[in-house]
Amino acid sequence: MNEFLSIWDRHGAASYLRPPWVRGMCAQRLLIVARPSHSETVRGYRVADNVEIFPGGAALLLDDNALVVADMHLGYEAALESEGLSIPRVQSKKIEQYLTDVIDEVRPSKLVVAGDLKHNFSRNLTQEWRDVNRFVRMLSGRVKLEVVKGNHDNYLGAILGEYKIPLTAETTCSGVRILHGHRGTLSRGMTIMGHLHPSIRLGDSVGASVKNPCFLFDPKMNVLVLPALSLVSPGTDVIGQAWSDGISPLLPDTGLSTFEPIAFSGPKPLRFPVVAELRMLRHSG
Repeated sequence: MNEFLSIWDRHGAASYLRPPWVRGMCAQRLLIVARPSHSETVRGYRVADNVEIFPGGAALLLDDNALVVADMHLGYEAALESEGLSIPRVQSKKIEQYLTDVIDEVRPSKLVVAGDLKHNFSRNLTQEWRDVNRFVRMLSGRVKLEVVKGNHDNYLGAILGEYKIPLTAETTCSGVRILHGHRGTLSRGMTIMGHLHPSIRLGDSVGASVKNPCFLFDPKMNVLVLPALSLVSPGTDVIGQAWSDGISPLLPDTGLSTFEPIAFSGPKPLRFPVVAELRMLRHSG
């Protein structure tokens, strides 16, 4: 079974999954691993003055009330079928339900998809046509849609063009730069990106583990990396797979070492120490 700890401070209790490689840490050290939100009913967890994040992978830019998500990879099931792997085609419906719930809760002015709305590189698969069309129609009349081009979106413009939705290299909302992250360079100011599919693997003392999608945030660089909304491609363990440092050209020479993983256990945010420290703890454990 996974090990749960409850840590109390003046804000209340926070529970988190303790990786087996964090043994022997004192209570004061453990306190920095998980920081609870100030209220159980808060809509999101604020990581910057203008940005809140939500369980499931969405971020909200407060000034413009713009919702941002990334890496949906609609049509992934069809791509897997072409490789001989058949799984139920449920991803699109699950993502739509999640976004419907969040949109109904926050009533955003617009929804920005920060790249990889669809999956296949080389063409638009039949399922991708169907899933993207269904997704756009689901949002119609509810919220304005903007789409930033990701490295999987080579032919997405042909589908979005039917709805006169532009496919842009990047966009700006509330002074925040939003792009996918597969190309470009880092600039000053707050940046939100996808592309990395970050996750963190948590385990227990008997060897069982679970990989949870997570946000990555560097408050000094002002960069927030969103987890993938895709259920089929949950992500790369940024602690155990150091090659994730080189996935995006926007990352500095130090890679992800200064980023803080932030995951959720139900509504509670779990804010971990920086990636470099977690890697050191895992290797020393």
